[in-house]
Order: sequence, then C-alpha cells, then structure tokens
Amino acid sequence: MPDNDPDLTRADLTRQDEDMSAVGFGEDETLDRHDFGNWPEVAGVIFTALVLWLMFAFTG
Repeated sequence: MPDNDPDLTRADLTRQDEDMSAVGFGEDETLDRHDFGNWPEVAGVIFTALVLWLMFAFTG
C-alpha cells in the first residue's frame, strides 16, 4: 500500500483510541469526514431484534 499522505505515520496507524487525548481524538474524527449519525446503531438494534424473534419463533 503506497503512503500518499505525508502526515500519516506508522504511529498514527497503530495508535488506539484509548491512547489518544480527547482533543486528539476530536481532531482525528474531524479529519475522518465520515458522519453517519446514529442510524447504524438503530439498524443494528432492529436487525438484532429481528434475528432474536426469528430464533424464538422457529425453535419454539
């Protein structure tokens, strides 16, 4: 994988969220530019409820 971003270092790639300060995490999130909102969590809850209902509906 070519490294096209000169500001991105190997330390940035291996750093975990727990190792970052709150300010650094906020800056990292704004650089990410992906704001999906809450719909992935809502869709996950609905999907989980559907799977649980299917499991109990067909296994008795």
